[in-house]
Amino acid sequence: MFSISRSSFSTVSRSATHVVKRWKSQKSIEVTLRANVQGLGKPGDVVNVAVGRMRNQLYPMRLANYIDKNAQHFKEATIAGENVLQQIQEINKAQQQAVKKEQRIVHLQDLRNRLQALPPLVFSRAVNEVLPGSKTIFGSVLAEDVIKELKEKHGIVVDKVAVQGTKIKSVGDSWARVDLADLGTVELKVVVERR
Repeated sequence: MFSISRSSFSTVSRSATHVVKRWKSQKSIEVTLRANVQGLGKPGDVVNVAVGRMRNQLYPMRLANYIDKNAQHFKEATIAGENVLQQIQEINKAQQQAVKKEQRIVHLQDLRNRLQALPPLVFSRAVNEVLPGSKTIFGSVLAEDVIKELKEKHGIVVDKVAVQGTKIKSVGDSWARVDLADLGTVELKVVVERR
């Protein structure tokens, strides 16, 4: 029922001899060392060795591993993918920082406009009347007082660090500066009256 023709057998044997010849023509092979091998290298090195030495000595003694070319390509592709992912994350981070900076600038511009539109801040303090004609007050007007006044009467929240040069000790007109970082400073008029 089943017969093999002589011509098909010769074709098979020719292709098999071709594989053997190709294998024998390969004189060396790349391997990864797992241990120190005198004359070859240290663990992790990729070296060329004779096929027979790998097959008969290095591999059976677990001194070296064959290099899988597909695994190498997969590793290279994985590294490339990780690099692309890292670049995308860096771009996203930069975009987020740009958006935050833009939002901060818009907030500071709004704050500057609101501060510039304010009427003078008025504080009442008791005056030291021991000396006739003295304008010295009891209890200075400090940055905390200016911040509290802005928050309670005008609904404006300002950091303590932003209010500068505020330690008013006498009756009359003075100025308090609010630092708005990149947008400079805004000067607020502060009036201290006798209580």
